[in-house]
Amino acid sequence: DWSRYMHILDHQLVSTGAYVAGSQFTLADIPIGLSVNRWFETPFEHPHLPAVRDYYERLSERPAYHLHGRNGTP
Repeated sequence: DWSRYMHILDHQLVSTGAYVAGSQFTLADIPIGLSVNRWFETPFEHPHLPAVRDYYERLSERPAYHLHGRNGTP
């Protein structure tokens, strides 16, 4: 179940405070960030996961993520 994995990610992001592996953006954030975009772009009711939402917004501030990740393609 996709949302179950997103709950795991939410807990991880609460633990690290910013990104998947810690306070700095790393290579780990690229595939996870693309998956997060796909999750938000897929039309279904999403559970409330504030750390994942904040992560998505934080990634979206990065020009490359906005261009290649959050480009409207799930």
